[in-house]
Amino acid sequence: MKRKWHFVWMALCLVMLVSGCATQSLNPLARNEATAVPGLAMNLHAASAGEGNTDQVLATLYFRYLNEPMLAAEDRMLTVQRDESVELAIVRALVEGPSAGGSELRRLLPANASVQSVTSRNDILFVTFDDALLRDEVPTNWRELADWRTEAPIRRMLALQSIAASITELFPYTGIQILVYRTDEVQTNLRLENSYFLTDQEGLSDPIARNEDYILTPYNTAKHLLDAWQQHDFERLYHYVSEQEKPSYAIMKEMLESANALTAFSVSAGSVSTDGTRATLTLSLRTLAGGISSETNAFPLHLTRDHGIWKIDYAQLIALMNR
Repeated sequence: MKRKWHFVWMALCLVMLVSGCATQSLNPLARNEATAVPGLAMNLHAASAGEGNTDQVLATLYFRYLNEPMLAAEDRMLTVQRDESVELAIVRALVEGPSAGGSELRRLLPANASVQSVTSRNDILFVTFDDALLRDEVPTNWRELADWRTEAPIRRMLALQSIAASITELFPYTGIQILVYRTDEVQTNLRLENSYFLTDQEGLSDPIARNEDYILTPYNTAKHLLDAWQQHDFERLYHYVSEQEKPSYAIMKEMLESANALTAFSVSAGSVSTDGTRATLTLSLRTLAGGISSETNAFPLHLTRDHGIWKIDYAQLIALMNR
């Protein structure tokens, strides 16, 4: 009888020992995230799948277009390990930056930012970064620098909009909640603070919804190139001209300086061809030349995809500006 109780006592000790070790080895990130987002099922993956255990997924990734306050798309085939989510692969690809072929695209997320986890609840996607997300190229004294006073808030907003736009191309999330895990402090909430956006707004951020005002759709492209024409910002307008038969900037500037001035315009949302390579919009404009004002209505404005970016052909631009 004593021998039997001896074995029972040893078994109980072993269970307590295993339970104690499990508690101590709990991933602090998972514990902190569960505290920050009560009731959220965290889909953390403890191990990575082998290289052969993968899927290929075509994703549309959004990066900044040159120095414009806009996002442009790049289609890329992603290798997704089957024990990870496509959403995680998309965010990590955004951190990696555009491919070598995307010479006009610019990375927005810091290259050393680490995506700790991606999970969802209802129609909200929760993306957890380490605190390297907060250490981007925006200088600490950005308010004192003329170029950065406008640039800094735009860059921060575009960085998170690039995530929202890329994710919602494939998934029907209504918002992306950004969480930040800081390794050097105890956090009561992981939600990104509104101070990140540099707009003097306080408190914790809400989920980021997709905002197509930041995406170079055919309509937004037409509006930006027409704005540049109206403002005589020919250097900016040059960015929206297709590379095919595009002259040097010096030659184009000389041509545009002698063209009519644009005083007013309106443009429709337009439509895209079935193969996705051509868009047609309806344009109405008022121009001024030699003190004489002229109006053009219902003019078909054609845009073509140039390496995934909507642009206007140079010949059409010159013909339009000299109407």
